[in-house]
Amino acid sequence: MKKAYCLLNHSLTDNQIKELVEEYNISEIKYPDAELSAKWMQIPASKNLDMNVIKAVLVWIQDAEKDDVLIVQGEFGSTFYIVDYALKNGLIPVYAVTKRVAEEKRNGEEVVRQYIFRHCCFREYKYFSEYDY
Repeated sequence: MKKAYCLLNHSLTDNQIKELVEEYNISEIKYPDAELSAKWMQIPASKNLDMNVIKAVLVWIQDAEKDDVLIVQGEFGSTFYIVDYALKNGLIPVYAVTKRVAEEKRNGEEVVRQYIFRHCCFREYKYFSEYDY
């Protein structure tokens, strides 16, 4: 029974869930509790990264098994540490690839631009050395 651990700033869409089931054979999706989710969304903007948030995420995924999927996006440095851990421990870290569509509306002299993000697929994080180039 493969699981997906979802470490994003939002819940998965229906299309994302469908892809996880079809492409990765996922039967259960786990989200962090509200406290950890709030910490992940608000990584402090300071010179040194507070590793307590990273440690809390690692505790949350401690029951993950080899080939479970970890969907992770967020603050770059924190994401790097979590992805590195996942790769070294047999998890499959992925991120959502989206297409950004801009819509503009004019109202006299005002221009309002809205971006709509459409899910394309999940892409696996890999070490550079794993790619054929």
